[in-house]
Amino acid sequence: NQLTHARYMMSGVSSPDYGYFAGGEAAPYLTYPKVATIDRLDFSSETMAGPPIHGINLTEPRSYSAGVFNRNYGYFAGDVAEIDRIDFSNDTTSEPGVTLTQSRHSLTSVSASNYGYFAGGTPEVDTIDRIDFSNETTSAPGNNLPQATERLAAVSSNSYGYFGGGYAPPIVNTIDRLDFSNETTSAPGDNLTQARSQL
Repeated sequence: NQLTHARYMMSGVSSPDYGYFAGGEAAPYLTYPKVATIDRLDFSSETMAGPPIHGINLTEPRSYSAGVFNRNYGYFAGDVAEIDRIDFSNDTTSEPGVTLTQSRHSLTSVSASNYGYFAGGTPEVDTIDRIDFSNETTSAPGNNLPQATERLAAVSSNSYGYFGGGYAPPIVNTIDRLDFSNETTSAPGDNLTQARSQL
């Protein structure tokens, strides 16, 4: 079960039942047009469906974006100013009328129970933006990454989000931690084994 077509620099979100791979840049080589395609992976059968099978696309093509999600919705941000929302109950996309505080791409993201956080990006910024899942508003809570970083990766637990690596410049091995309880950032002290970006 493959993506409907080869592409890279896409983003993803997960519902309880499905995973969604959105956007990116596709072949042919050298032109790499941006696409709006969303492919859906069914976790129960590990089968993939793409448009028009389940009939869903981003509202416009985007790449180098990031996604956050709760049980009901997924949100794609970056590359273009507007944030796209996917409704997991009916597989429809829309623009809820909210944007990042600063337009950028090559950012990363983590999801907590009540909020989603988009961090870093190009132009190189240290900004962490927060989307409130309850009212779909965005804000900058004020605690940013210790340094401006792009092309980084993120993982999360129930309590923390971790942002690793990226290009500052130079390429770094830093891991920064966001505490979901008070939205403060810190460096726990254990870094990646080597500096790298686009991870």
